[in-house]
Amino acid sequence: MTDNPTPRYDNETRGIAMMLGASVCFASMGYFIKKLTADFSTMEIIFMRNLITMLIIFGAMVIVRPVSRGGKPFLLLMRGVYGIGAMIAYFYAISVMHLASAATFSKTSPLFTALIAILVMKEKTDWRVWAAIGVGFGGVLFILKPGGEVPPMGYAAGILCGVLAAFAYTTVRGLADYYDARMVVFVFSLVGVAASLVYFGFLWLTGDARYSDWNFLPTGIHLTYFILSGILASAAQFLMSKSYYYGRASLMGSISYTELVFSVFTGYLAGDGMPDLLSFFGMLLVFVSGVLIVRARKK
Repeated sequence: MTDNPTPRYDNETRGIAMMLGASVCFASMGYFIKKLTADFSTMEIIFMRNLITMLIIFGAMVIVRPVSRGGKPFLLLMRGVYGIGAMIAYFYAISVMHLASAATFSKTSPLFTALIAILVMKEKTDWRVWAAIGVGFGGVLFILKPGGEVPPMGYAAGILCGVLAAFAYTTVRGLADYYDARMVVFVFSLVGVAASLVYFGFLWLTGDARYSDWNFLPTGIHLTYFILSGILASAAQFLMSKSYYYGRASLMGSISYTELVFSVFTGYLAGDGMPDLLSFFGMLLVFVSGVLIVRARKK
């Protein structure tokens, strides 16, 4: 029996299993993205990853038509812009640092979401949230290593990923009552494909033969990696969304941080090796901070 009388939360065990599944899928997607960064640029990965996801979501919408009120096109577009910006920063970060470290930066979004809510939306909060934010940024400092193997742009991309993801999550709150979740993901992927094509067009105008002849399109094992990354991303989004149906948001949000644990493993399989002790400690602080913020803001 659950303490929450709402029927929606009548099976939190299923919700936990789904969120764990989503975390495994996200970490596994990171493995394939990491492997692809050796042969493809960030924007090439953005193009193929979003093209495949867009086709998957389009097929899902053909099978079961989305029911949407509509009426918020600008907000829908901005969610796509923020989301793709975060994805570009995340994929670049994956290419220059340990997968688990990049995933940790992406998980700083609750810190920035809390700051946006407090500073921009004037949301009232207490000292516990401020303390958790401080702990989270302290964790980031342990991961940052100026003068190390990771270029400064890599760290900047990691932080930017967290900031833009926070704006994307803040924006999507205003879309839930107007658009089917699949429509939101479809537009998000469409923005990614469009942004990539603009980038390719610019390089084509400069005479880059790789883009004038579409020589960057993947084949063989690379195409398999792209397809698997798209399937895993779609599965992760589905499982994550369904988990919130079965369980409390505070609990599901906390469970989502297990992605960091799985990313250590998938990063190792991708050839990253293990993060050093300072990075592990920083990841732990971000983990604790995120869980505290999620739980405090849901009370």
